[in-house]
Amino acid sequence: MTRLPRRSTGSGWGLVLATLLALVGCGHSSDSTGPSSGSSSSSGSGADFGSNDQRKASAFGDSITAGVLEERRRVIGRLSTSNNYPNDLQSMLQGVDPAWRVVNRGQSGELVETGANRISGVLRADQPGFILIMEGTNNASREDDPAFIVSFLQAMVGSARANQTLPILGTIPPNFRNDPGAQDVITSANDMIRAFAQAQGVALAEIFNGMNDRSLFGQAPDRDPLHPNEQGYQVMAGIWFGALTHVAPNGGRPLALRPKGADKARAAPQVPKR
Repeated sequence: MTRLPRRSTGSGWGLVLATLLALVGCGHSSDSTGPSSGSSSSSGSGADFGSNDQRKASAFGDSITAGVLEERRRVIGRLSTSNNYPNDLQSMLQGVDPAWRVVNRGQSGELVETGANRISGVLRADQPGFILIMEGTNNASREDDPAFIVSFLQAMVGSARANQTLPILGTIPPNFRNDPGAQDVITSANDMIRAFAQAQGVALAEIFNGMNDRSLFGQAPDRDPLHPNEQGYQVMAGIWFGALTHVAPNGGRPLALRPKGADKARAAPQVPKR
């Protein structure tokens, strides 16, 4: 296999890499159903969402978020599924509170540097309380520098916070193609993602550990092992569900609405009865 050169800007990325690796510590979480147990996750209970909808999440990513099923190309000619993780996640969340909506903002083939430019427009259009960020698969296939990948994920988190949207950052899913170079990049980038999430208090969805099962992806030889199958998308939705309800106000359950004027009524002085 001919490997593409990793993109790097020299000593700048090296410094970022060294700093993040110093934060990693030893190993990573094996938790597959929610935020990494080794990371600090932001709680939405006391967050100021501004004018954003606390019961809306934007799923932001590449073709895996969009719901591509390349393994069906030779079977029925359909390249995507309605059983993608955003749709499955919305069904799970609406079982807790019917007000939940999940908007699928997956863009096939997207690289992290493109996503970092696109995310602001999505935040403005959707005004979501939460944004679920999962990108880096395509950069890993190009064997880009892990620090290069994570720097743009950091920028996406910054854009979300500036919009008063709570970001949840997913680790990069496994790649079961015969591509050891991409797999090495994913391993390094994911360690850095976990370290960044812990250091900055960003909620983390442990997608890699929870999806590290070959049966959840397209089966060889004629089915693409990069994209999940429909069972895999359901498992992925469950991981996001655990991460999101962990940080959502009231655990994702219906919010108690205070009647208008309740505070004024409580503060009004009592008039003695005659």
